[in-house]
Amino acid sequence: MELLILIYIFSLGAILGSFYNVVIYRLPRKLSIAKGTSFCPKCEHRIMPLELIPILSYVFLKGRCAHCHEPISIRYPLIETITGFIFLISYLRFGFSIQTLIAMILGSLCLIIAMIDFDTMEIYDRFQVFILILAMIHITLLTELPILDHIIGFFIISVPFYILAIITNGLGGGDIKLMAVSGLLLGYQATLVAFFIGAIFGGSVAIVLLALKKSQMKSLIAFGPYLAIGIFFAYLVGQQVFEWYISLLI
Repeated sequence: MELLILIYIFSLGAILGSFYNVVIYRLPRKLSIAKGTSFCPKCEHRIMPLELIPILSYVFLKGRCAHCHEPISIRYPLIETITGFIFLISYLRFGFSIQTLIAMILGSLCLIIAMIDFDTMEIYDRFQVFILILAMIHITLLTELPILDHIIGFFIISVPFYILAIITNGLGGGDIKLMAVSGLLLGYQATLVAFFIGAIFGGSVAIVLLALKKSQMKSLIAFGPYLAIGIFFAYLVGQQVFEWYISLLI
């Protein structure tokens, strides 16, 4: 029975991941995500229902469009798979609860933010608003932290980011807003963990790109995807990681 539940939750995530692919593709191109059918981005042929089965359709079609036979980007089934695991991990962490639903929504938003920022170097304000709503729900119904911890979380990374952006012009407003609303959701301890994880991932990728000479010191690198990873990780276990780290120092 438990296995069936896990399969169902993963499948639900994969199905929604298919919709997230539409959002990630269409929003930057100013296309409606509510109207119109899915189509091949290369030949613009309408994709039939049997070609829209998450993950499996990519396998059955051998990674190619059924009409023009051009390769389909691996990121489509990858995003579906990642979303499935986001849902699965959220359930395994929190069980059947409101917190699981918040974790699933937060993970979904983080994934969409990461991919759009990777493609366009932009983080849309609408996603910040969604995270802000999640923060209000979490603080009202679930938090065990003092409200002051959440308020400090709003400022603890976003203010240094803002100052750094003024001095260097090296950070976008989207990153600042993302850390502000996420900090309100997480509280300051988990927000520090989120930033640390994001910095580790982002810094590592920047070093690799420089080593491979695919980037230059003055080149802009989207930081949002790595912050998004840190934020979702921190919502799952950030408080526990922070307390574990502090215990090592005492």
